[in-house]
Amino acid sequence: MAMRRREVVRAGLGMVGLAAAAAPAAWGQGQSPYRGQQVRFLTARNTHQSALADTMAAIARSWGVDLQTRFITTDQLQRKVVIDFTGGADTWDLVYCGGIQRMYEWFSGGIIREMTPLIRQKADPALLEWDAFTPAARKAVTYNDKILGLTVGTSDQAMSYRRDLIEHPEEKAAFRARYNYDLRAPDTYAEFRDVAEFFTRRRGQRLAGRTLDKDFYGAIFANRKGTFLWHRVENVMMAFGVDIYDPASGQPGVDSPQAIQAAAYYRSLVPFLPPAHINMSSSESAAMFAGGDGALNIDYFDRLQSALERVGSGLTAEVFGFTFPPSVPGAPKGRKHPFRSGPPVVSLFGRARQPEAAFKLLEAASTAERQTAMTRSHPGYHPSKEAALHALVEREPVTRYLLQVAEQGVDAMTDVDIMPFPSILRASKIGDVMAEAMAAILIGAAPEGELRKAQQTLAAEFATLRTAN
Repeated sequence: MAMRRREVVRAGLGMVGLAAAAAPAAWGQGQSPYRGQQVRFLTARNTHQSALADTMAAIARSWGVDLQTRFITTDQLQRKVVIDFTGGADTWDLVYCGGIQRMYEWFSGGIIREMTPLIRQKADPALLEWDAFTPAARKAVTYNDKILGLTVGTSDQAMSYRRDLIEHPEEKAAFRARYNYDLRAPDTYAEFRDVAEFFTRRRGQRLAGRTLDKDFYGAIFANRKGTFLWHRVENVMMAFGVDIYDPASGQPGVDSPQAIQAAAYYRSLVPFLPPAHINMSSSESAAMFAGGDGALNIDYFDRLQSALERVGSGLTAEVFGFTFPPSVPGAPKGRKHPFRSGPPVVSLFGRARQPEAAFKLLEAASTAERQTAMTRSHPGYHPSKEAALHALVEREPVTRYLLQVAEQGVDAMTDVDIMPFPSILRASKIGDVMAEAMAAILIGAAPEGELRKAQQTLAAEFATLRTAN
């Protein structure tokens, strides 16, 4: 399926306003046109999917619909959906894509179908509330004038920092004397390096008025080779103005001067990281940070929040602040505080037997009112509708960060922003190649040589992709 990425246009979603006003917000069993139908939903068990499945189940019962939900692991889901589709099965109506990468891969192969026709013909604007989704949530599932699914939650990366250290009078004075500017949560990557360097202390040194009984690190990153490393390097590459793929030329740009500069910068942070960073997973780095062993961390907001439920001795969650990951001065390519965003998406299976009933269930479960209810019934669920985010912030002020992302125009970049179509169809290969290169760079290999090899590998991969599409 050949497609070319264009600028996402909200006007294309004005079709929701033309949709036939379908059902009222609540049907009784005798009123629902879907009474007696069975809808099958394949998903993974996590906070947002459990919240969605429970909500759809309650709606289905009130409509007289038989909702059958099956939970499997994320890895099993990838295999199951593909095997069922290629085998000709019509086993599912709704499938959890996981993220944007898989959504595009499945759409390209026909495994999921676009929702646009159902939105035009069957959506109830009062339920769908398209413009009430955050800008990132709308953009994530929109390809040209097609809607490929609904974003059912928010999952954005954030920079967390030790507020108590950055606001400590002695540390502020020492930082000012050393760097000639005021200590604050880093706004640029240059500042991030300075702050990480400044707070790197050894056992026996002083930190915020006390003597350390173990080493303390300026930053804690999960740099295990694979997606752990790549999902951190992506942020830096985007901020430095790297184009992983140029749709105009069909070529990668991973050995550009900007890419070499970004890789060299990332390696420059190594002296301020724990020695085990090269083998750390995201959950391990988040736990170590929450335990009080470092000053800075960049990871998914929900993962950091979960880790902060188990803070180190003498700490409280309130000493940890959240803000946007850094930028580079001048915002190369117009990217303002770019970071990886991985919103969860649910789509219609390509061979769905009850696509209309499935869509209407998903639509009804995704209203701002029901998303707000999900934040209460399933702690840790972060909604994709702005009104629901506002309600969540009123109850849990720490989640204000997610609302700031939605309202302040920073670049929450999904996979397809980082790897424009059609390169996103090779996202796994891109991640593997770049992680391999960066792993070598982190232990001393020259950035120029490793990125040149990555460029050659990806150029060959993209040539095959162009031929296939």
